[in-house]
Amino acid sequence: MKLRMQITKEHDIRFISHLEYVRTLERAIRRAQLPVSYSEGFNPHMKFSLASALGVGIVSYAEFLEMELAEPMEPENAVKKLSANLPRGIRILAADAVASGSTALMSQAGGASYRITLPYEDDLNEVVAGFNAAKSLPFKKLAPQKKEGFKEIDVKFYIPCIKAVHQKGKTILEFDCRITHDGSMKAVDLLNALNEYWHINLPVAKADIERLALYKTDEKGNKKNMLE
Repeated sequence: MKLRMQITKEHDIRFISHLEYVRTLERAIRRAQLPVSYSEGFNPHMKFSLASALGVGIVSYAEFLEMELAEPMEPENAVKKLSANLPRGIRILAADAVASGSTALMSQAGGASYRITLPYEDDLNEVVAGFNAAKSLPFKKLAPQKKEGFKEIDVKFYIPCIKAVHQKGKTILEFDCRITHDGSMKAVDLLNALNEYWHINLPVAKADIERLALYKTDEKGNKKNMLE
């Protein structure tokens, strides 16, 4: 059987890398003595995965962990055992069993919801209106690691619209970002694109970025729970 859990990566540990996050979870699973399955071969590894990698410095309330178990176990019992061995900054918010033959977790994510909080007081109503009205927004972002140069993307393909709220000297942006088999785009790239196109000075380095949700999408683009 497989167990799928919605877990967090909170402020206390947001600056650890994705690899360190994975290793932290591996150690917690071992300490909890969960009956997780291992691969065969010379160097067996634990059969568990995460839905998508999260950038360093980003807080998330919607990471999804999936592990294959060698023997059946009630999700509630697994949550209790694992929770007792997780470090500060990682919590289990929900869990459920999924069919052993279900599609791999990493290929199911269709989008994510984000919130960005910035120490920025200027009004962004015109910027938001301009962004939402644009049919496309070409932007050159840094190419993936081990490659040189830039990659051009259409920001509007990934992020159709944004919302902005001003609160006590801060600006809060909220939006959904599409995830495809060919990749996605980073929240920080949205800020850089807004600065470039509208000649504003959003303090990108001071952005507090949070992933609020991760979800599947059906043929019509409707959001579906990752635990289903």
